Amino acid sequence: MTSNEILMLAVGLLTGAQLTNLMHAYWASQDARRDAAAAETALKRSIGDRDLNTFRLERLQQRTGTRS
Repeated sequence: MTSNEILMLAVGLLTGAQLTNLMHAYWASQDARRDAAAAETALKRSIGDRDLNTFRLERLQQRTGTRS
C-alpha cells in the first residue's frame, strides 16, 4: 500500500467512527424524548387515577353517610 492509500484508510476509519458516534447520539436523544413522553403520560395517568379514586371514595361516603 502506498502512503496515500494508508492515509485514506485512516481517514475513512476515523470518518466512520465519527458517523457512528453521531448516530448513537441521535438515537440516544430519540430514546430520551420517548422516555420523557412516556413519563409524562404515566404521570397524567396516575393523577387521573388518584382523582378518580377520590371521587369514588366521596360517592361511597355519600352513599353510606359516613365522613372521615
